[in-house]
Amino acid sequence: MVRPRLNDVVEYLRGTANRYLIFTSGGVAQTFLPDSPEWFAWLETLTSFHFKGKFGHFTARCERKRQGAYWYAYLKAHKRQHKQYLGMTEKLLLAWLEETARLLHEEALGTLSEIELPIPRQEKSTVQGLTIGPLTFRWESGVLTVKTPTERHLLTRSQGAELLSYLHELRGSLLKRSDR
Repeated sequence: MVRPRLNDVVEYLRGTANRYLIFTSGGVAQTFLPDSPEWFAWLETLTSFHFKGKFGHFTARCERKRQGAYWYAYLKAHKRQHKQYLGMTEKLLLAWLEETARLLHEEALGTLSEIELPIPRQEKSTVQGLTIGPLTFRWESGVLTVKTPTERHLLTRSQGAELLSYLHELRGSLLKRSDR
């Protein structure tokens, strides 16, 4: 089964103006907004989290020192580790996290030689949705949306992968039952 390396994730939902999904241990989606008092209270309980923003991503780790707790952003790209000071918890505003992700991404690209620079991928056309009976499944910017007649559920990539892995494991027994 595919499991994320970190359980706590803040992920930008592509195609939206400024919407983020916040997942905690166990894949539970949070309802509080970034930069709210609940946001900072949640951050105080963490030692690390993964941030995936509009322009890049990183792992944030809290390092405890005599003077207090300080956050650092880490990005490993092309066999190189990049580190950026974030500050104390009260400095972890969404705009600063986005700016840090962009800076780390630019720093990582800046360390590459011309030969190592990534070649832009051609977008592949994919099926965007599937309806099976009353259920609709749709991929939108790396998030699987599952709609039922009464509810809508959002799954991150890792949760979607876990669901697919589960269904893949059961496929043999599901196919045997449908053959009867």
